[in-house]
Amino acid sequence: MDEGKLKLPLLKELLKLSGSKNKGIVLSGKIGSDVAIIDIELAKDKANEFYNENSDVYLIEKSDPITFPTSEPGKHVVIVNSNDIACSGALPYGFLSTIIAPKSMDYEEIHEIQEQMHEQCTKQNIAILGGHTEISSSVNSIILSGHMFGFVPKAYLIQNKLSLDEKIMVIGYTGAEGTGIIIKEGGKRINRILDKDEIKEGRRIGSNINITELALELNKRFSPSLIHDATEGGVYGALSEIVAYTDVGIILEDNAPISCVTKKLAERLNFNPYRLISSGAIILSTNREKALDVVEYCKLNDIPCKIIGTVTKSKGEVILDNITIDKPDGDDIVKALEELEKIEDG
Repeated sequence: MDEGKLKLPLLKELLKLSGSKNKGIVLSGKIGSDVAIIDIELAKDKANEFYNENSDVYLIEKSDPITFPTSEPGKHVVIVNSNDIACSGALPYGFLSTIIAPKSMDYEEIHEIQEQMHEQCTKQNIAILGGHTEISSSVNSIILSGHMFGFVPKAYLIQNKLSLDEKIMVIGYTGAEGTGIIIKEGGKRINRILDKDEIKEGRRIGSNINITELALELNKRFSPSLIHDATEGGVYGALSEIVAYTDVGIILEDNAPISCVTKKLAERLNFNPYRLISSGAIILSTNREKALDVVEYCKLNDIPCKIIGTVTKSKGEVILDNITIDKPDGDDIVKALEELEKIEDG
C-alpha cells in the first residue's frame, strides 16, 4: 500500500466497524474530525446500573499494545485493555486504536484487524470511538496499540492496596496465554510433545484470556482489596509487581492452578510455567473469610481457583520455601520458543 494515511474511501469502510453504540456518545470516529466527544453524565449510567448504584464515578483509562504473536491481534488488543480496566472495578466503555502498518500489508489485512476489534467490542458492549491508521516505511511489521476507558462508581473502585494477613488467590490457569502461543508457534513440532487431545485442550485454555466479566463479578460480589491480571512474566512476575515498592510482601504456601498441558510443555521445553505469560489468570487479595467464599463461588462455576499465599511484613518480597523469588526478568515464553526450535520438525 502507499505510504501515509488510508485513502478516504478505505477509511470510510473501516469507520463502519465501530463496536457497540453506547449511550453518551456525542461524536465518535468520523472523517474530518480528530476527536471523540462523550457526555459523561450519560456515559456513567452503564457502570451505575451494573453495580446498582446512583453515584459519582471515576474515569479509568488504560493503554496497551500487542507484542506477542497472535492470529487475532484485533481481538486481543481489545481484551488486554478491557482486562486491566476491569481489574480496577470499572466497566469498559470506549476504545481507540492506533494501527501503523508496513507498506507490504494490504488493505484486506487491515480491514480484518478492524473487524476483529469491532466484533470483540460489540461482544463486550464497548464503543470504538476513533483512532489512527497509517501506512509507514518505518515499520517492518504491524504495530497495534489500544487505548480504553471505563467508569466505576466510587464505592466500587478497587484500591489495589494489600493489608497484612490477607489471602492471595489465583483464579484461572497459570500460563494460559503462553500455552496457546507455544502450540500456535510450534507447528508440527508440537506433535512431538502433545497428543491431539492435549493440543485441543491447550488451544482452548490459550484462547480463554478474557477475564473482564469475571473480574467485574468478583468485585461486585466480594469487594476484594486487589484484582490483578497476570500477563507478561506470569504469576511470579505479577506477584513481584504487586508488592514492589510497598511495605508488605507475600509468603507463598501453594502453587497456582496449572493445566496438565502447560505442565507437560514446561517439563519438555525447560521453562518455568509460573513465569509464562498468563493473561486469563486473576490474582486476587482479600480477607480469609471472603477468600473461602471466592473459592466456593469458583467451585460452583467450574473455575480453577486456589489460595496460594498470605500477605506478610516481608517488605517488597515474594517468598517461596524461605527463599525470595527473583524479580521478573522477561517472560519464559522466549525460553519455550527457543527450545521448541531445537525439536526436529515432523
